[in-house]
Amino acid sequence: MTAPQAVPDSVVDTGDATVEISSLPKQPVSELADDATVEIPMPQRVLRVVGSGWGLIQGHREGRSLIPKRSLRQLVEGFAALCILAVLSPVLLVVALAVKWTSAGPILFKQERLGLHRSSFKIIKFRTMSNKNSDAQHREFVKKMLTSDDDVDGGEQGVYKLVNDPRITPIGGFLRRTSIDELPQLWNVVRGEMSLVGPRPVLAWEADLFPPEAERRFACRPGMTGLWQVSGRSTLDFKAALELDVVYVENKSLWYDVKILFRTVGVVFNRSVAR
Repeated sequence: MTAPQAVPDSVVDTGDATVEISSLPKQPVSELADDATVEIPMPQRVLRVVGSGWGLIQGHREGRSLIPKRSLRQLVEGFAALCILAVLSPVLLVVALAVKWTSAGPILFKQERLGLHRSSFKIIKFRTMSNKNSDAQHREFVKKMLTSDDDVDGGEQGVYKLVNDPRITPIGGFLRRTSIDELPQLWNVVRGEMSLVGPRPVLAWEADLFPPEAERRFACRPGMTGLWQVSGRSTLDFKAALELDVVYVENKSLWYDVKILFRTVGVVFNRSVAR
């Protein structure tokens, strides 16, 4: 009888089959960058290396995304978001019924946005616009703000956001002024796609118009609120908002986030900056 041979380091027993891995990085795992990811495909399984150690080992089939490894900060934020959703569930139900009764279309609005390192995800909001409308006017407005050297207001002096937008539903204006339409994004926080505080999540075509110096804003997850929201909200133009996003990323800290969260409460009820 032949003696069993030792299994080399480059071979992994997955339970389904023994798979030889020849593409592992030569350097120690500890030398990988914080956001480095190495995926090794196996029969219905993927081992994922995230940051300085092995991440989750999860059953994986083609077409399904892996559950990302979460930092302690993300776990705390996710738990906090779940608690807020539970507490606000009666309010969310009333708002959902109001959206459904006042206009035709789905209750929730979902749209592809760019997040950490320009990765795409679907943001969730209460629908505040009529269904199947054109965004041509909004696109032209944003393009002018990002490419023109002249001041561009949204139809009201000093307000850099479209005012009296014909796409807004009867209840949509109220939801926007009070930011209630943003509350479903708490689920994006639970999923790890967003944070409570961070740069605003932008559309891909908007990002294509950004100046090179704004790329820094994609170094962290987008937030439900952020520095630009508490520094003028709709009275700031897009360029100023981008600059504040970069300032936030360069100064990000737990205490900074706490101060922005507290300031957000006051801004929501300040009609002079809410549109």
